[in-house]
Amino acid sequence: GDNDPIDVLQLNSKPCRRGSVHRVRVLGALALVDSGETDWKLLVVNVDDVAEKDATKWRHIDEIPQTRIDEIRNWFKMYKTAEGKPENVYALDGKAVDPEHAMRVAKRTHQHWKDFVNGQAKCITSCHSQDCHGQDIPCWVGVDDGADL
Repeated sequence: GDNDPIDVLQLNSKPCRRGSVHRVRVLGALALVDSGETDWKLLVVNVDDVAEKDATKWRHIDEIPQTRIDEIRNWFKMYKTAEGKPENVYALDGKAVDPEHAMRVAKRTHQHWKDFVNGQAKCITSCHSQDCHGQDIPCWVGVDDGADL
């Protein structure tokens, strides 16, 4: 992948605060190719949002209105053009993967994170990221990252 934390798009209309924790249902995912690397976008719904009754009933990406999926695809395709960069492209011909596949992506990403934290990942290069307080923290890119995508 792109060695960034996994991106989660909550589809409820009420925004969440950055860093907040919520119970969500994974509906599927889109695989963006960002600067030549896979950048997964998990699509979720906050199951505790009582104001959003229709969305909390969704169980699969196929239940999300197609216009909403198209808006998401278009935004991620175009957002870097404002910086003068080319349009992004999608892997898998832009097709969304089902909730089961999306959960495998999330679990694999979580395992990579645990391996990095525990110092168990084989490393080929280093990079820097920031924690939620803006402090630089080291991170490592493992040899096997993305091998099973």
